[in-house]
Amino acid sequence: MFSVRLLRILLVGMALALSSFASTKGAQQLPAGWRIAAGNWRFADGAIFVDSMKSEARVTFGENSWQNYEIEVSATFLKVQNDSRWLAVVFRAARDGSTPWSQFPIRLKTSDRSGSEFAVRKDKRWDVRQRVNASEDSKIGRPRRLRVVVHGSNVQGYLDGRLLVESPFCMDRAAGCVGLCVSGCMARFDDFNVRHLPDTSPALRQDPRPCEVIAHRGFSAVAPENTLTAIRKAIEAGASGCEFDVYAAKDGPVVLMHDSTVNRTTNGSGRVTELTVAELRRLDAGSWKDRRYAGESVPTLEEALRTLKGTGCQAVIEIKMDGISKRVVETVREAGMLDQAAVIAFSPTVVKEVRALEPRLPCAWLSGEKLKGSPTERADWIAARARQCNTNMVDLNYNMLSPEVLAELKKRGLIVWTWTVNDSVIIDGLMRWGIQSITTDRPDLAAELSRHAAERTDGSSHIQR
Repeated sequence: MFSVRLLRILLVGMALALSSFASTKGAQQLPAGWRIAAGNWRFADGAIFVDSMKSEARVTFGENSWQNYEIEVSATFLKVQNDSRWLAVVFRAARDGSTPWSQFPIRLKTSDRSGSEFAVRKDKRWDVRQRVNASEDSKIGRPRRLRVVVHGSNVQGYLDGRLLVESPFCMDRAAGCVGLCVSGCMARFDDFNVRHLPDTSPALRQDPRPCEVIAHRGFSAVAPENTLTAIRKAIEAGASGCEFDVYAAKDGPVVLMHDSTVNRTTNGSGRVTELTVAELRRLDAGSWKDRRYAGESVPTLEEALRTLKGTGCQAVIEIKMDGISKRVVETVREAGMLDQAAVIAFSPTVVKEVRALEPRLPCAWLSGEKLKGSPTERADWIAARARQCNTNMVDLNYNMLSPEVLAELKKRGLIVWTWTVNDSVIIDGLMRWGIQSITTDRPDLAAELSRHAAERTDGSSHIQR
């Protein structure tokens, strides 16, 4: 690890390099310590310039052993391919440019839903772990001040002094160098500096603990969501539970469908509630995913429960509309599956109804709120909503969680599930924190990680109610 004194020496060296530059065959060299990983970079007039209108470009600075730090730089868009193009501060990177690396980018249209992000570059894809928007767009020729604070697995990204990104999921590298990256633009970077922060204490690393694995809409990564085939594949993948979404058809029976219309996942159109079961059955709910699933039908809740019964895979029923709680509960009772089913819903009214109709049926309140405040304040807010729903179970978007928030929720006697997590690094991290259930599009991957955790701890898991 580098010391504060060593870092100051590095920064002094960089400052000297920024005051003058060498030239070789007309090419203006970057200051000492910088390394080009990709793209066309140059140094002039005390600033670093990059021209990468048609591709990505990246430079790195520092050492792979650097762990915790604060980075600041003034960044200016000079020209862009389009409003979605971006420039970024890179952190927890490798000097040789290899993946993974993390970054805090801003787009020219910074007010868009994904105007800023916390993203991790994998081998052939981006894993975007948080999307946020700024109050105003960036402008050509106007500098913006970016600041990134990295400590342990926590990262904070600031734009012009305002906190935009905050995540506890900077987990892909425990240490790494810093840098800059752009895509589809020309840009200028001034006043780059990096300040050492104390290293993370060498506390004993918590081993991952096994948890429940809930297949999201069935094994939706490989099969058409909310179909019997997706349910069967979830069972085969070793999922401990299978989540699916339900609406009521026009003539009463409860059917599986995520959207309020059939437009996206079938060859038909119209609202689910305005189509009869017979009309729904005539639709092709599989071809949109792959031609081999042509003819897959829209199943009823009764058919889904029958497919799961006795398999050891729990039915996790997300109620998507008001007014059908009684029908769902009655269907579960008639199937004899009160001990092999759970209900989840964003609607507090639905959760309260299910709890009143059948206290033996586990029911979790779903939430994806963007919360602020301390871990205690966030846990207090979540626990209060759970009490209002008369439940001790919550199912939260994983971005609502941190080790501290999860610990506070458990102190309040809550069972905590989370959704929808497909990255192995985050799944592993959540299991280290002690999450009780993870909903995922990749139940095969999550189940394997949970099995390995169980083997290490010689433990077994069960769905907590």
